[in-house]
Amino acid sequence: MTRSSRLLALGTTAMIAMAIAVSASSLHGQEAAADPALTAAAQKAFKAIADGDVEALKPLVAKKYAKNLTAEQLRPLQTGPKVTVAYDGNVRVMRADDRKAVVQANMFAPSSSDIPKGEGSKLTLFMVKEKSGWVVDAPDKRQADDDATIKGGWYHPGAFTFCPNQGLEYLGSHFSNKLNCKSTAVCR
Repeated sequence: MTRSSRLLALGTTAMIAMAIAVSASSLHGQEAAADPALTAAAQKAFKAIADGDVEALKPLVAKKYAKNLTAEQLRPLQTGPKVTVAYDGNVRVMRADDRKAVVQANMFAPSSSDIPKGEGSKLTLFMVKEKSGWVVDAPDKRQADDDATIKGGWYHPGAFTFCPNQGLEYLGSHFSNKLNCKSTAVCR
């Protein structure tokens, strides 16, 4: 390997490390700047999902989906990973602006010791701000574009998204060769 190719490789590595650091710090900035009303609404929604309380969740869901919400939608399908509810009360704001946000919480714990603890443990909610406050909505492909993170390299553990129009959607664990992985569950 020549000296110039080594310098090029070193420079590229340094630029990638800086990009990761900047994106991580911007995520922390978004968390710190989150609206307290958003965090409170998200905590109520996560608690209602954890408790399986449809009546408590209905006011926190977009009106077009609230009337059709059922208790079966609040639990993973039996064909997916076997998990138990283990909501710890903490909410992480992944991204937020003045009209829409994506929040995440540790919601589930694997039932089997065969499954790593981080697999299938997180639940993501897409929330929009309406006149009545923050409510859970179903993101389309454009709205749910960059919710996957690159923590731990390019491996993304399996996670759930609550789609008020369909229930819990599971995005299985996957690897990505892209630095900015855009893979996330989209409510259809």
